[in-house]
Amino acid sequence: MEIILPENPKKYGDSLLFECNISNTILHEIANENIFLSDVLSAWSDVTHYLETQTSSKTIIWNNKDITSNNKTFFYKDWFERSIKYVDQLYDYRIKDFYSFDNICYIYGIPSNNFLKYYTLIKSIPIHIKSEINTNNTPCTQTTFVENILGRKNKTNKIFYTLQIKNPTENSKIQNKWQVLFGENELNWKHIFTMPYKATIESTLRNFQYKYIHRIIATNKYLYKCKLSNSNLCDFCSENIETIEHLFWECKHIQPIWNQLISFLKQHQLNVKLSFLSVSFGINSLKSIDCNNIVNFMVILMKYFILNMKYKKQVPNFNCFVHSLKLKIQIEKEIALSNDTLQIFEQKWNRIKFS
Repeated sequence: MEIILPENPKKYGDSLLFECNISNTILHEIANENIFLSDVLSAWSDVTHYLETQTSSKTIIWNNKDITSNNKTFFYKDWFERSIKYVDQLYDYRIKDFYSFDNICYIYGIPSNNFLKYYTLIKSIPIHIKSEINTNNTPCTQTTFVENILGRKNKTNKIFYTLQIKNPTENSKIQNKWQVLFGENELNWKHIFTMPYKATIESTLRNFQYKYIHRIIATNKYLYKCKLSNSNLCDFCSENIETIEHLFWECKHIQPIWNQLISFLKQHQLNVKLSFLSVSFGINSLKSIDCNNIVNFMVILMKYFILNMKYKKQVPNFNCFVHSLKLKIQIEKEIALSNDTLQIFEQKWNRIKFS
């Protein structure tokens, strides 16, 4: 998918924005109420800042939320066009201080009437950035951020994982949102986060459940806010706003297949009552660990099945779900055969028989 930036990023350096430690004020101005674009720029900014802290003195001056005057970041377009980009380009390593204004004018051809702009800028650079330049004592290279991130083999996921665990506030926001939704039911977050890894070995289903827990499923309510959908109504019933709660539980076309799943489980001596809470985060109430894992596997698969039917704009059918379930179990069996763990597989799935 291609993202077309609006006109206003030009005054901030266009693609330079994807390298900056950008402020939320600029993000909101650029996004111009486009929530999707704001999310993309914000996430990219987080990764940029993380990588910047892993390198030497490659601190970008422009649009940097750590370099401000009167709570405003800097961007001098004419200076940027003269290839001034990094803080240490203003720094004289010989005397361990910033260049005099005369030297800056000589090196970069800055107009002589820009003295106040230069003075304001260097006085706004925080002490910790100046200290880092002194400590590193090495002029920066001109490697772009895109080259930096794309050049890292097999490390991109680690970057995002590190950002995730370093941002517990965001995690707690999501947990609070779920807690408000389920009211007095105390949520066991250890169970919630570990459940998908016990229920399935398939990375696709684990990733889906992770997105579900963090409420990053692209429902029509969200897509409509992002101006990526013409309607916020449910793709199945076209009557109610398509939220996570409605799509996976409340819709009149979804309730019947959950009831059919309850009946299916009962036929195989798995007596459970499903609610939106158990559908969301699984169960832990059956005596056997394998039985809990079977139910949780089917619950995750059903949600994943519902989402795929949404994308196809087809009302979910339970027989189609059973066909998908058979395929998933067969795949798991093939993996067990190759790993010499068939006995464990049979112990888990021996109660599930298809006619």
